[in-house]
Amino acid sequence: MSSFQSLQAEWTGIAFLSCTRLPRFYCEVQTNFLRDESEFDDDNDQFLDDAKFEKPQKKAYEVDFKTLSASEVRSEQDKQINDVSSILGLSSEQCAILLRHFKWQKERLIEQYMDMAEQVLEDAGLGSEFARTPKLEKVRGFMCDICFEDEKGLETYAMKCNHRYCANCYRQYLDSKIKEEGEAARIQCPAEGCARIVDSKSIKLLIPQGLFTRWVVRTCT
Repeated sequence: MSSFQSLQAEWTGIAFLSCTRLPRFYCEVQTNFLRDESEFDDDNDQFLDDAKFEKPQKKAYEVDFKTLSASEVRSEQDKQINDVSSILGLSSEQCAILLRHFKWQKERLIEQYMDMAEQVLEDAGLGSEFARTPKLEKVRGFMCDICFEDEKGLETYAMKCNHRYCANCYRQYLDSKIKEEGEAARIQCPAEGCARIVDSKSIKLLIPQGLFTRWVVRTCT
């Protein structure tokens, strides 16, 4: 027998003698402790194995989304317009303007309309004068504050706020807002400090049909 085997046998005998000399319950406690520790290690290993296959948690900034086609977007818009119309008792045209004004946040629109209907309509350009058809006007002695043009017979436009500019300047202003700045639902009056929103009827009057279609699409986003 090698010296290593002799040493191993010696230590085994010591351990056996120590155990036989100790009370029986102590040996049982030691045995149970070792068994429990072994089971704990097994459970811990199983937990780590299971964790590898768990679905990773989404980060706070991650959201589920679905890409819609143009026809699906139009269908969803029509559905929201009909829903709001049935709740608020307004025409489809008015509801479409309100939804664009609120960036298609239907619940927010309904909540604010219930609290202050007149103010919501006014802010969206649907006040008491909404029924009238907007038109260009020729004002005698008028001079545009943007281009300083005062040509006789110059076509001009103004909303209810009465900030009047020549039609050409108004048109260029809207064109820039839609094409270059990417604004849509909340284009404000060109006058400095005026918060009145340019309504859809005014926009349709002033810009070409192709650009108006582009504006409508932008209001969906």
